[in-house]
Amino acid sequence: MKAKKGFTLVELSMSIIFISVLLIGIASLVIHMTSMYQKGLTLRAINASGQQIIEDITRAVNGASYVVDVSKADANGDGYIDDAENKEAVKTYFYESKAGDEQKYGALCISDYTYIWNARISLYNQINGKMDEDPVNGVWISNDGGDSYQRYRFARIPDPAHVQCDASIEGSLANKGGDERVEIIIDTVTEPVELIEKDEIDLAIYHFTVTPATQSVATKQAFLSASFIVATLRGGVNIMANGDYCMGDMAYSGVESDFSREDFNYCAVNKFNFSMRTGGNANRKG
Repeated sequence: MKAKKGFTLVELSMSIIFISVLLIGIASLVIHMTSMYQKGLTLRAINASGQQIIEDITRAVNGASYVVDVSKADANGDGYIDDAENKEAVKTYFYESKAGDEQKYGALCISDYTYIWNARISLYNQINGKMDEDPVNGVWISNDGGDSYQRYRFARIPDPAHVQCDASIEGSLANKGGDERVEIIIDTVTEPVELIEKDEIDLAIYHFTVTPATQSVATKQAFLSASFIVATLRGGVNIMANGDYCMGDMAYSGVESDFSREDFNYCAVNKFNFSMRTGGNANRKG
């Protein structure tokens, strides 16, 4: 009888195990590369959005002759704003609303515009241990007399009188601030310009602040600096944490081992700092 040639059961089993291990390794590599690629796209989107915000605000400030209306801020009447007056004057061009230590929304009134943003806490809420989109909170803007409102992430609106930062004006953001939903009506047919579009990357401002302006006595140019954080609304970003901002579900549930959300792999955050200066002639209004 002729002997039949072929693989033994042991050889066949070893081959299957080898192929399985190889396929698992390839699958893990593909998943890792996909995650790295997605994170790269997210970081690029964050940097692009941050750069767009900086360029837009800087362009507006550079075209302004002053930061603060001297007629309102020059308490001693010497024609320019000193350091003490600047610290008080910051209220005329910057407003923020907070929930504890976390910023909810705010406004920067500069040049002929006001920039209004809804921070993370005004866009998403913690529901049953997870962050879900909140259709109620935040600042809602109407430019049609109040017939319809829209919530923006970071919007630029025409506001040459800096109405929205003035708490003494009824209906302004600074006057209404503090509620879960704040509605403001802007007196213009021009729609607000959104600088952070909502897309699959899901970016938002987490915090925005400015320092009190300083002014050159010689050139009458005003200088101020600002910083802000842009991050995804996915993956458990917690800017109140020390070191690692991407906390996974731990940011919501408080459990250190809670990394169950696959969006954690796509978490990204960046902080931007920049400075600006006006064109000069800050000793006069306009």
